[in-house]
Amino acid sequence: MIVMKFGGSSVKNAEAVDRVSGIIQARVAQRPVVVVSATGDTTDELVEILDLLEAGQPGAADIAARIAQSHAELVAEVVTDAQEQEKAREKISAEIARLNDMISAMERLGDVSMRSRDAVLSVGERMSAPILAGSLASRGIDAVYVDPSDVMATDDAYGAAVPDMGLTEQQSLAVIVPLGEQGKVPVIGGYVGRSAKGAITTLGRGGSDLTASVIAKSIAAEALEFWKDVDGILSADPRIVPEAKPLAAITFREAQELTFLGSGVLHPASIQPAVEAGIPVRVRNSYRPESPGTEIRKFKPSGMIIDANGGEAGKAVASITCKRRQVLVNLYSTRMIGASGFLRRVFEVFDRLKISVDHIATSEVNITVTLKDTDKLAQLQAELTETAKVDVVRDVGVVSVVGELLSATSGVAAHIFSALKDFNILFITHGGASTNVSMVVRDRDVEAAIRSLHQQLFH
Repeated sequence: MIVMKFGGSSVKNAEAVDRVSGIIQARVAQRPVVVVSATGDTTDELVEILDLLEAGQPGAADIAARIAQSHAELVAEVVTDAQEQEKAREKISAEIARLNDMISAMERLGDVSMRSRDAVLSVGERMSAPILAGSLASRGIDAVYVDPSDVMATDDAYGAAVPDMGLTEQQSLAVIVPLGEQGKVPVIGGYVGRSAKGAITTLGRGGSDLTASVIAKSIAAEALEFWKDVDGILSADPRIVPEAKPLAAITFREAQELTFLGSGVLHPASIQPAVEAGIPVRVRNSYRPESPGTEIRKFKPSGMIIDANGGEAGKAVASITCKRRQVLVNLYSTRMIGASGFLRRVFEVFDRLKISVDHIATSEVNITVTLKDTDKLAQLQAELTETAKVDVVRDVGVVSVVGELLSATSGVAAHIFSALKDFNILFITHGGASTNVSMVVRDRDVEAAIRSLHQQLFH
């Protein structure tokens, strides 16, 4: 069996759903398990409903009606078999009725709990999956909708629930595998799970991809495919570098570094279960299924690029990525010299304020970190000032060069810093894992710095 995950942009309208259905149909012999996100902007619309309810403003029911209408139209366009169309309509109607009931209840109570938020946000995937199953069935494929809450077991950390791997494996083997053995194609909504108390949960950012990865591990899938709207993982963001090239292959470690350091293709946690299980992972383009995409391997010569002739050229650098609108915090204190416990005192402040640090460098008298801009920055600065002199620099960006062979390839650093000779570099890190070199520059210089690096490293 293989697991195929399709993102929201891959099922955003009738044309996209038809395209996805054709991709799945071509792989029926591989016994696919299909995981799908909510269609298009549905999750954003559900968030808008919750925002209105929290603010005590009207309009939530109107958005629900708009969601109902768009999904009814999609069913009419892509589910052509009359019996399957009726099944899909009944499922959509039930979910919309549930959504409207929740809206009414929250309006009466004047309260939106985290548990209620998850129940609302789950509606998108619980509608997209039945529609895709109906589209497949209309093509003569024996597709079956599987309720994600019957498979994905989680804790009760609403909004960012953690999968219970053991119980999810048991339920996957009991629900999904028998369907595959019967020649059926299970279609399941991503992002959604159920706690031990029976409450609907959501898995947070990257949750649909995580669903696919957890299921792949649970059923010992032969492969995991993430179908998105890009040609795999590229050498840089094509919106910044139009000539960026798709990577033929990268390592799990490089993929995780890229996603942590700013790439939006995959979330770091989403591929971890597949990494642990050694399952081959590939990122493909649902709009160009003929494109081979990017294979994420456990080991490989780093950063192989598909060149104009379709060949592969080994590179020490896999890709260049960035994080925008970051903050640089610099602490200076002579009390650090030979003083035990100083770092602990500093980072207890970050821990208490629940502020995550991205990059860090230390010397005898200095600690420098980068972090995402936050409304707690003034409080952080005030508390750190009790321990050290604190300088805060806002409006910076972190540009990262990623490649597992960086430290093993002579001259790479010279090329990196030659490309950045015209930019003011505020901070540099090269971690012990030696998989990335990250530089902090002014946010206004990020895109130009990436273009210069790409020209130097990939041409």
